[in-house]
Amino acid sequence: MTKAYLVAMPTIKDNDMFAKEYASKVAETIKPFQGKFLVRTPNKLIKEGEEKSLTVVIEFPNKEKALGWYNSPEHQKIVVHRRTATDPSSPIVICEESNTY
Repeated sequence: MTKAYLVAMPTIKDNDMFAKEYASKVAETIKPFQGKFLVRTPNKLIKEGEEKSLTVVIEFPNKEKALGWYNSPEHQKIVVHRRTATDPSSPIVICEESNTY
């Protein structure tokens, strides 16, 4: 099976809410879906494009697990806080490994 990755680059508007109501709780919600944080840091070197507050990459065994986590009741309970605390144009992408362009 092909691994899948969730890539998020939010612009955080309310750091306290984001940290307390989402970031501190999200790790527990990915465990049942075999998700693993590969990158979760505000520390980055921007070479091109607009700087975002945070970069997150989560690896899942496959796209079904990634979508299962994203749509799970546990994640949906807290995602409202992320949406409130971040700019709505912040990208969140789920993609599969691929050698194609």
